[in-house]
Amino acid sequence: MEARALNGLLARARFALANPNWLLLAGSLLLLLAATGHLLLLPGRETAIEAGEGRLAALERSTRRLQIERQTAPEQGQPHLLERFPDASRLPGEVGRLLNLAESGGLQFSAAEYRLVAGKEKLLDRYVVSLPLQGGYSEIRQFLLGLRDEFPNLAIEDVSLRRDTIGASEVEVQLRLVIFIRRVDVL
Repeated sequence: MEARALNGLLARARFALANPNWLLLAGSLLLLLAATGHLLLLPGRETAIEAGEGRLAALERSTRRLQIERQTAPEQGQPHLLERFPDASRLPGEVGRLLNLAESGGLQFSAAEYRLVAGKEKLLDRYVVSLPLQGGYSEIRQFLLGLRDEFPNLAIEDVSLRRDTIGASEVEVQLRLVIFIRRVDVL
């Protein structure tokens, strides 16, 4: 019985070799090639792509840094571009001027929040001031216009207004201002 089963298997194997199923062989070969490519070739290519992207990002950062340095380099007696930004030692005076401008405009403020945020390019830091104010709408508007004139290097990041009722003359304002500060080690 075993000899008969073995002879049957051998006969089927000879028949399969003599009359191959080309579609099955081509599909198997394509599957084998795809698996080889996926397991052996792609990981090396992905690593090379990631390394290239990292080099490109570093090159972009250094190019951006060089452009900034080129723009800020003093040329033939021109003042350094970064000199117009206050350094950290002048920061209390700048904040004091800011609060005095609010008081002189007839605005009331309670407690301000201050936060120093380091800059990515290592040239300027950001001093974020959150300032709650109360006053009339026209006084607040005059204060914002005065900020633009008095502090050309200040950015108004967020303004939110709130009025208790429609007829109320007082407006509550939450301002988020950014004072750009020059790093001392830059110049």
